[in-house]
Amino acid sequence: MDNLNLLQSAIENGIIDLTHIQNQVYMAKRVKYLKQHNYSMWQGKDGKWCTYLPDENKGRRFVKKNTKQEMEDAVVKYYSDLENAVITLSFKDVYYEWRSLHDKTVQSTSVAKYITDAKRYFDNNEAADQDITSFTKESVKVFIKELIDKLHLCKSATKRLYEYVDNVFSFAEERGYIDKSPTRYLKAKDMYGYCYESERSKKPKVFSKDDLAILAERFKKDHLKKPNYIPSYAVEFAALTGMRVGEIAALSWDCVFDNYFVINKSEKYDPPTNSYYIAKTKNKKDRIFPITPQIRELLDTVKRIEEEYGYLCEWVFADYEGRLTFRKISSCLKNKCRQCGISARGIHTYRKTLNSNLEHDGVPSTVRATLLGHTKEVNETYYTFDVSDIDEKMQIITNVNQHMNSCGASA
Repeated sequence: MDNLNLLQSAIENGIIDLTHIQNQVYMAKRVKYLKQHNYSMWQGKDGKWCTYLPDENKGRRFVKKNTKQEMEDAVVKYYSDLENAVITLSFKDVYYEWRSLHDKTVQSTSVAKYITDAKRYFDNNEAADQDITSFTKESVKVFIKELIDKLHLCKSATKRLYEYVDNVFSFAEERGYIDKSPTRYLKAKDMYGYCYESERSKKPKVFSKDDLAILAERFKKDHLKKPNYIPSYAVEFAALTGMRVGEIAALSWDCVFDNYFVINKSEKYDPPTNSYYIAKTKNKKDRIFPITPQIRELLDTVKRIEEEYGYLCEWVFADYEGRLTFRKISSCLKNKCRQCGISARGIHTYRKTLNSNLEHDGVPSTVRATLLGHTKEVNETYYTFDVSDIDEKMQIITNVNQHMNSCGASA
């Protein structure tokens, strides 16, 4: 006989008095609630009993009853109701609970981005105040679409918004706040049809051959006019290597060897302190990059210039203020683009351009990913673009047309 049947049999045969047990449980809870009460109870001059009970708005509220029994009953009821009350959590409540844990696992730059996005997406959004249990797959879609329309979000911003929403509901499911996440059968791409095209997305993803030639010529002229302007050399280095700007800013001479250099550091920015610091690379891995004749010539020129002007130190790219920060390098490229009449773009454009040219020349994706320091999937998704010009496309189509015509003739 299992425990449940044994208990039922004992009750039916009068061995256990159920009413007595219930009374005992009630009295135990009554004692617990009265001990939990932090305010004293006293009898006033009028013979009535008084105390205070907690109050959300006033801090506490005065209570008066005819007898001590009634007073204790009121106290017990207050704490019993409080214990049995259903706690309602809004989407925003759960978002900030998730953030309180997640922020400890990421860098300060990511936390700063989260703070900005929270103000943008959730803090002044009435929909985010809804009960977390009230959301369904369809209402989540409405929630995201309304933000897309209100803020004119592009695909990348929508993807980031979806990731926040999905993380919150997954966290709520793990905590038992909801039975099942409503985003389980919803993907970010399901929302892309509602997105807006950003001005940034309209810009070319890579530099064309003409752009590269114009910029290269500009840097040659600038070196002649102002040979000690080191940011120009750093930008040229980005064009040759496709390195992240933070990695260029953190490259040290002790990592430069005869035929290769080691990329093992990157400059980071800490928004709360408005300061820069050196840390590991983005994927926390070292990588080796070959030194071509062009790269060697550039490095030798930089060292000679820095020795001549007294800039030479442990860092490869330094000027009179010391090591170049990634902001100074990035600003240099954007300024040169404007001066050349090219749509202003950042150092990452060189990174995408180098990878796309390598792909165009038939370099395997594994090799390209290794050189640039990311995965094959990231390489293919975000860094590979068509760099062929109209003449190449003309030749390709011409060859195909000739082949098709010859097939038709032979038939």
